[in-house]
Parts: sequence; C-alpha cells; structure tokens
Amino acid sequence: MVDPHRIFGIPEVDGPISTALPPGWLAVLTGSSASGAPLLAKQFAHAGVGSLPVLFYTTYERTIDVKKAFEDFGWDPSSIQVVNLADEYYERVLIRGLEVATAREKGLSLAQITGDSPSGHTGSAFSLTSRMLSDLAAIDTPFRLVLDSVDFFFEVLSPADVTTVARQIRFRCQTIGGHAMLAVHSRAHDTRVVGALEDLADVVVDLRATPQGRKYEHTLSVEKVRNRPDLQQIARARVTEQGWVVDPGADPPAVHRPTSP
Repeated sequence: MVDPHRIFGIPEVDGPISTALPPGWLAVLTGSSASGAPLLAKQFAHAGVGSLPVLFYTTYERTIDVKKAFEDFGWDPSSIQVVNLADEYYERVLIRGLEVATAREKGLSLAQITGDSPSGHTGSAFSLTSRMLSDLAAIDTPFRLVLDSVDFFFEVLSPADVTTVARQIRFRCQTIGGHAMLAVHSRAHDTRVVGALEDLADVVVDLRATPQGRKYEHTLSVEKVRNRPDLQQIARARVTEQGWVVDPGADPPAVHRPTSP
C-alpha cells in the first residue's frame, strides 16, 4: 500500500506537508525546465507507485525519453501509465489540419474521397480535456496524476478552459482521494492565470536554479500548504542517484523573484 506520507519522496519536505493534507488534494509545481522541475514531477509520480494507479501525462517529451528518465534514477516506469498528449494532439489534430489544407490546395484524390487514404486518419474530434477527464472518470479508487506540463494547455486552450480543467481534476481528487500535480514551467504566462491555479492548489512548490560561480545551486520552496502557513519552508536542494534531496541544515542561495508589473 502507498505510504500516505510520501509526497515527493523527500522526507524532510513530505513529513510536515502530509500532516496537513486531506485524503484528496491538488499540487502545483512551478519552475523552469532548466531548474530541474521536470525531474521533480517524475519523482512525485514515482513516490505514488504502489497499489494505486499512477498516470503521467507528458506534453513535450517523447514517451521513450520519459521512461528513460525514470529508469536513470532506478524508478520502474512499468508501474506508471505514461500518456503522451502532445503526440496524440499531433496525430489527431495537427496532421488532420495539414491534410485538410493540402486537400484544399491541391484538390481531393479519389482515394481521399472514398476514404481509402493510406494515412488512416479520421476526422473525429479530439479534446485534450476530454482525453484526461475520461481517464479519470474510469478510475474509482485513489490515484496519483501528473500533468507535465500545463504550458501546452495554455497554447491550445483559453485561460478559462485551463482553470476549468484544474477544477475538474481537483474535484475528482477530493471525491475519490486522488493526488494530482500540475507543473508550470514557463514564466511567460499571465500571472493572474497562474495565480488562479495556485489558489486552487492545496500545495504550491517552486524549484529554482541560481548561478553560483561556475555552477547552479537549487532552491526548493514550499510556498503554500492550505491553511498551514507555518509549514512553508525554503531549502537548498540537489540531485543524487535517487533523485532530488534537500539539505535542511544549509542556507539556501538568495533567490530573486520577479515582481509583477
């Protein structure tokens, strides 16, 4: 059975947070790809492996690369259902759009008219939100879910639709005891929209890389634990063979956070 105290697989961070969380909750992870946030998202998924289903939705990496990243740190990817939403969107929407544009430009061939085109693509509608939510609807037990990352959703959906997806995921978590993480890697999004996601979240964690001489030092910040501001913390973080760990006794590097315009 999954240890309910495992959030990220980092005991110094997990222990305090787990005492304050309800059975079902939503987490938001912020941090650029260069900060190592994608690895922390995978570590979060691995921490839930046990008797619960774990779903990892990737929107920018190849499936083979996601699984290799798990393997590099000794985490078994066979226990995690990896879903490549970017590939599905490309196959179901973008390629179909290219075929339609080509048909308009050059005219339809006999094979295309009769439905015998070798491409095998159909005109069926594809919705990113429906794709995810149908998976959740099929689960009637506690689960763990990672969406890495929400940035792709911002590219193809309106901000209101993105927050609606987040609300639906959170509701499902609360209903059947799920644990979900939404990763946001870009700093270019409207701060109001990202703020709305953070307002929905029960936990907000930020990971940053700060130049220190010839190397980078990392800071992991627990910026929010719902109703428990006393559990906020900032710690120096580093990557080991087992993934991210923190050095609670070390002073974290100074982090300069951008201010809102």
